[in-house]
Amino acid sequence: MIGVRTLLFVLAALAMVLVVGFEVSTLALIKTGNDSRSAPGLGGPYLALLDGILLYSVIWMAVGHFRLKGLTSRVFSVVTLFVSLFGALGALLAILVAFELIMLMIGMFLAAPWGTIAYFVAFGRFPASAAIAALTLIMVLKLAFLVMLVLADRGYLQNKGLLILVALSLLATWLTSFLIALPPSFLASITDAVGGLITAIISFVWLIVIFVMSIIAVIKALKGRAPGREV
Repeated sequence: MIGVRTLLFVLAALAMVLVVGFEVSTLALIKTGNDSRSAPGLGGPYLALLDGILLYSVIWMAVGHFRLKGLTSRVFSVVTLFVSLFGALGALLAILVAFELIMLMIGMFLAAPWGTIAYFVAFGRFPASAAIAALTLIMVLKLAFLVMLVLADRGYLQNKGLLILVALSLLATWLTSFLIALPPSFLASITDAVGGLITAIISFVWLIVIFVMSIIAVIKALKGRAPGREV
């Protein structure tokens, strides 16, 4: 019979899966009901970079929660090394894409009159209300994840790295919503992309830190397997 704590942990993990899945699909969802000229949104999809890290952490928390002893810390270190490397490369690419798009939109908007007209045609129809509604649902799911995780095991509150990551995730979601809601609707495309850029930068820095720590862990593991060092 599944215990209450195990059920709460499973529900917390499911909430995080829904968060990442919903963030990835946000771009398509906010375009529903809008024509093909609606401005692209980066803020929602880019949150998946940061929350993907959190979901990866939850996966390995599940390994510990269900006591899957076949997956050792050495396996974790090697897998994390490759995941963080490719994740950092993806985040770097996302940063470049967002920065280029922001510069393009600002340049077009300031290049009156024809550039400004082109900006309004290409980027002036951002579905701010739909994007904010989607981000609100994402925030609710994240809060549900946090509550159920703590109820499952209060020991997770002692994991400072996890708490910082959750705090950054919540902050990035709120900031993206704020940047979309703050300006006039015709400027929301720019501020949405700025929110996405900030999220991508946070994700890149976090992934680099994880990558460095994984290298150290792998080196220590290899030294532990060296002849004469076996315990």
